[in-house]
Amino acid sequence: MENKKNIDLIIQKITGLSKGQLFLNPKVDPKYEKDINLAIDRLKNWEPIEYIINNAEFYSLDFYVTSDTLIPRNDTEIMVDKTIEEVVTIPKHPDKITNISYIDVWTWTSCIPISILKNTEKIDNCFVIDISDKALKISKINIENYKLNKKINQIHWDLLTNFLINNNDYKLNKNVVITANLPYIKDNDHNNMDSETIKFEPDLALYWWRDSWFELYIQLIKECFLLKTNYNIKNLILFIEIGFDQKERCEKYLKEKWLKSTIFKDNWNIERCVKIEF
Repeated sequence: MENKKNIDLIIQKITGLSKGQLFLNPKVDPKYEKDINLAIDRLKNWEPIEYIINNAEFYSLDFYVTSDTLIPRNDTEIMVDKTIEEVVTIPKHPDKITNISYIDVWTWTSCIPISILKNTEKIDNCFVIDISDKALKISKINIENYKLNKKINQIHWDLLTNFLINNNDYKLNKNVVITANLPYIKDNDHNNMDSETIKFEPDLALYWWRDSWFELYIQLIKECFLLKTNYNIKNLILFIEIGFDQKERCEKYLKEKWLKSTIFKDNWNIERCVKIEF
């Protein structure tokens, strides 16, 4: 049944027919047959349907994707939910300045910041960062598709480094919210991973360290401390995504650094999203 659904998506993508049009006229023009068969062969090879049709749904929005980017997953939607809750709540606190800057680190398709900005108007300025110039090209397409060019600024760099070495180039408000879905799988640790993820999704989005999964987040947390000091930020909140078995390691490190944190469960009841307060 799932395979039939995916084949229908392929036919719709290649022919330009809607689901309703395909239902009323199931006979496909022969000129499309070659492209359809090639796409179905890719599907038979277990390539993700999102890469074949260059589209993934996330937070009830459609995003352009290619094999240069991570495929958006509904596991990550909890991060969008909690970030929106945080952004909406800030103005309710009389002791907090209400201007909000938002940064998405390693943005890939920019599905997280776009979903947030499409669901709240409380953010004054937004920056999306990625180490991959190929991913930023996909990000730009999605930003333009949702007409957020004037709201979102792209940065080709690693983590928060560019903010820290070029302080005068950026304006950050006294409230800063950061989201980051960084690679958190140990190098070549393929346990509990789908074979199509291993084969088709970019390694840069999945793996980073040989010894553990948390080093990149440790670096980001260090840079958050510096960012808060350098920009005289009053309130800084970081949301990160972790794996299903990484809660204890994460909590241990954050307690050692005296950081207040809250962990939220995703749609599958897995403790996935961590809110860290600086």
